[in-house]
Amino acid sequence: MPSNGTTRGDPPLKRRTPALAALVLALLQSAVLAQDVSVSGYGTVGYARSDRDFVYQRHIDRDGTFNRDSVFGVQGDLRFSPQWSATLQLKLAPSLKRDDRWAVMPAWAFVAWRPDDDWLLRAGRMRVPLYLHSESMDVGVTHHMARMPAEMYAIVPSTDYDGATVAKTWMLGSGELSADLYHGTIDTTARFWLRDGLPPQRAAGARFEDVNVRSSGLVLTWRTPDSTWRAGMHSTSTRRQSGEGLPERYPFVTIAPGLGYYQVDAALPGPGLQVIGAVKNTVFTVGLDQPLAPGWRVIAEYARMRQTGSELGAESDGGYFTLLHTVGRATPYVTLGRLRSTDTVLGWQRRLTQTQLPAVVPGAAAINAAMRVAGEQGYAVDQRTWAVGASYTLDSRQKLKLEYQRTHIGQVSRFVDTPPGQPTVSDTGIGVLSINYSFTF
Repeated sequence: MPSNGTTRGDPPLKRRTPALAALVLALLQSAVLAQDVSVSGYGTVGYARSDRDFVYQRHIDRDGTFNRDSVFGVQGDLRFSPQWSATLQLKLAPSLKRDDRWAVMPAWAFVAWRPDDDWLLRAGRMRVPLYLHSESMDVGVTHHMARMPAEMYAIVPSTDYDGATVAKTWMLGSGELSADLYHGTIDTTARFWLRDGLPPQRAAGARFEDVNVRSSGLVLTWRTPDSTWRAGMHSTSTRRQSGEGLPERYPFVTIAPGLGYYQVDAALPGPGLQVIGAVKNTVFTVGLDQPLAPGWRVIAEYARMRQTGSELGAESDGGYFTLLHTVGRATPYVTLGRLRSTDTVLGWQRRLTQTQLPAVVPGAAAINAAMRVAGEQGYAVDQRTWAVGASYTLDSRQKLKLEYQRTHIGQVSRFVDTPPGQPTVSDTGIGVLSINYSFTF
């Protein structure tokens, strides 16, 4: 069968890789013109192991892995004048396109102009300020948690973008209020897990879909010497790089009273699919990092994602709450996290994966498999997590971290890879033990 949706007449979106490569090359060549050049780096060697046989968060299972949390990077900062500067950061991490490979990618590659102390304009490869730790989430030394909670930090496939941002800062007493307005696009890859696939058109296992995400937003951040508050509104438009349309919903085709199927492919009999060129999302985020008492602080973030144009997407509510207590060099903490798709999204996942035609119906096996594949190519998630852990600061450039987390999967979780032939992993728990060593230089 053909893939879901219909192919639109527009040509595929052009890759921006050559433009980004040209920018990276220009930044490297401009180092000879800089008045000041500084080089720094960071890394995390992270090991994680679960108590279940199925794979969680792409890499974690009973055999253990270094692939989930390990990351390394090097950054060069170039200053040409008091107003002009540039930054280039290269990151080595597990590939977004393959589960069994690592890749070097530019995490930051931008030029900056600061006309005065209150304004900053940047253009190039940057990171959407979606989270409290967006700018530093790869640098493990900057935070105490062994792993940033997936219930918040994995709600989108990528927070990188190629574009521009304008920032305005106001000094108010002992604090600083900043407003960041940004716009850009990114060619990235979304990963889905197909339990059994639909041979030969769809192989079982990981499926990687190249998408283009256009995003813009406004973020307000309030900082004092010991606290940070952030709120943002973000708008995204996501389309397949192939130009293929995305379904709005799937019509139900009745064969007999009480018997039917969802038309998930234009090749199946039915009224046809209504497709759209792009899925649009609006994301509202709030977060705080606030001391409560000497040695005590709380970190919390919440994201509300709403979608228009399709019922088969990523509408969800999620966030986490972390309480930390620093005693000398040690900082133990406890975290509670929750991420749940809307009832509409979960309802489609349930109907598409559980609706079955009896074998006596011609082509039943292929139709059943096609419905399941359609249900698995969504962002449905229903899970909650608690975690206890601690970090130990060896010095200003090194941290050791230990964490145990327990996640309860409700109806489904897109972070879980259901083994072939097994029922969808649901109503169960998974424990994960993580040990990390983070450093900077």
